[in-house]
Amino acid sequence: MPHVPALLARLRDEPRYLAALAALLVDEVLAAPARRFVDPVRLTPLLVTGLQAVAAAPGHAAWLEQRLRDALGRIRPRPGTVRARLPGDLLPLLRAVVRRPFTPSPLLVRALVDQATVRDLSRTILHTTLLDFAKKVGSILPDTSKIPGAGVTSKLFGVAKGVASVVGLDASVEDRVRGFVDGAVGRVIDMIVDRVSDPRHAGEGAAFRADVLASLLDLPESALHVELVKLDPAVVAADIHAALAALAKWDRLPAEIEAVLAEVVAGLGDVTVGELLAGSGEVEAWRGAVEAELRHHLGHALAGPRLAGWLEHLVAGTLPDEQVPADSSGDGAPA
Repeated sequence: MPHVPALLARLRDEPRYLAALAALLVDEVLAAPARRFVDPVRLTPLLVTGLQAVAAAPGHAAWLEQRLRDALGRIRPRPGTVRARLPGDLLPLLRAVVRRPFTPSPLLVRALVDQATVRDLSRTILHTTLLDFAKKVGSILPDTSKIPGAGVTSKLFGVAKGVASVVGLDASVEDRVRGFVDGAVGRVIDMIVDRVSDPRHAGEGAAFRADVLASLLDLPESALHVELVKLDPAVVAADIHAALAALAKWDRLPAEIEAVLAEVVAGLGDVTVGELLAGSGEVEAWRGAVEAELRHHLGHALAGPRLAGWLEHLVAGTLPDEQVPADSSGDGAPA
């Protein structure tokens, strides 16, 4: 088939044909109905089968582990702070974003803070703080017995010193403090929920977020790197693979995927990809770069022997059965 080498040579030697092909492919995508790319009937079985196949692959966890080890091994912290790595114009925006008022609902705050671990921590802090205060109050309070006219103040200090002396002598005081703390923990949780979910204190929350951001930005990169390398790639890979396996065997997986895709399709209607992106500036910004990448990769593909062999078979109608994928039974008809 002498015309096949001539066609390939033209594609290779005359870049305008590759450029036209790349533009044609981009035009086809932009003119296609957006729903074609999220068709539930076509994509649901593909996604389910693909997830299940990956989860069942015997070497997948080991592959994940090696990728994680490689990635962690390539990370090298730079001297300086996290702030120095970010664009200077981005920092004011970040500060503005975290300072925007936000008041979570009481239901959400309680779900976050009313946990056994938080209660145990609050109980320990209150118990230790109250005991330490009671034991030290005697040394803090002044001797008012010689202050002329001290009156009521002197009596109050005397009572307080008496309490402090009891702490040192009566072992049951610690039990009484513990009992008081046990009752106070619930009130502490309630106070946290009420304060955080009160719009009047939204400014405090914004200031807190801004302070946290500033502290993180001022950390040296090495401090974050130390935390990152604490990850055990073997454990992380095993966890990811276990999560994937659980998802793959979920009996509702097909229905959930199909429902999400169907909702997307319903929202898209008959709009094309180009119409969907119109006004965003995305097409104008990226089209040239996408076409250039297509030309680059098409040039490599068209220069290889595999495409030349495929074209020879196409023209002659002699494609061997062993070159046909087993799952090529789809009709491939355009939507």
